Amino acid sequence: MLKIICWGSRGSIPVSGPGYARHGGATTCLEIRPINDDGDDGASPILIDCGSGLAEFARRSGSGCRSALFLQTHMHWDHLQGFPFFSPLFNGEANFRFLSARREGRSLQEALSAQMSRPFFPVALGDLGAELRFETIPASGSREIDGGAVYWAEMCHPSGSTAYRIDCGERSVVFSGDVEVQLGGRDELIELSEGADLLIMDAQYLPDEYDARRGFGHSTPVDAVDVAIAAGVKQLLMTHHDPNHDDRRLDEKLKIAKEYAARRGALDLEVGNARDGLEILLGGAPASEKEAAVADGQATAG
Repeated sequence: MLKIICWGSRGSIPVSGPGYARHGGATTCLEIRPINDDGDDGASPILIDCGSGLAEFARRSGSGCRSALFLQTHMHWDHLQGFPFFSPLFNGEANFRFLSARREGRSLQEALSAQMSRPFFPVALGDLGAELRFETIPASGSREIDGGAVYWAEMCHPSGSTAYRIDCGERSVVFSGDVEVQLGGRDELIELSEGADLLIMDAQYLPDEYDARRGFGHSTPVDAVDVAIAAGVKQLLMTHHDPNHDDRRLDEKLKIAKEYAARRGALDLEVGNARDGLEILLGGAPASEKEAAVADGQATAG
């Protein structure tokens, strides 16, 4: 089984206020954790991106997180801004591994070091107590991990972005990273996502907003549904919500996606919006328990 927790589902900048109460306002951070047959989720987590949601993950896990594998999609500010506030970095007994492609000639270590230098931040990367291991990865490839494997491919986004697929046992989840499939990366993302249980995909702009933002590096709910159908995935979760989209607008986004999926005849495709704190259990509760799980703020995929 795989447990997925969304700690940040917003793009560009964090937001707050009554209009964002249901979906939340933290920027991108996703936790993926294998669960064995006994229900033990004590394995080290996989964390995708270091947006402001990473700080909430740290607050919830406290001193319990002493190791993790970080998969970084790219180095735009909204995907890095939570890193200096990830409190386990100050634990001298902790160790963390980072995989990331180079962006504009810079490694992830160089980007984080620049972010944590004065006058931008008072604590330098080299002052952290935890052991940090950085590995630069090619545009596409794979690695074995405990209990499974991670695969990745390059997406179309300004300065580039990496989409990741995690396979563990018989379950699989794909996180697209930031991608503008109308300009590129669509075939690569479909191939990477083929047959996955869950696709979590950038769908920042509503269809009527896209033309004015063409080239900004993001997709629409219609794009996301098209990719999900072509890849034959079971469940689609739209993410990287625009900071100008409050809960009401995100309800509109979901309605657009569901109606489009119905017109395409994809009646079995489950479509939803990512939101801060959402938990998804792949291979967990049977279908008869699904409605109760969603009501409790969780989602399941059998």
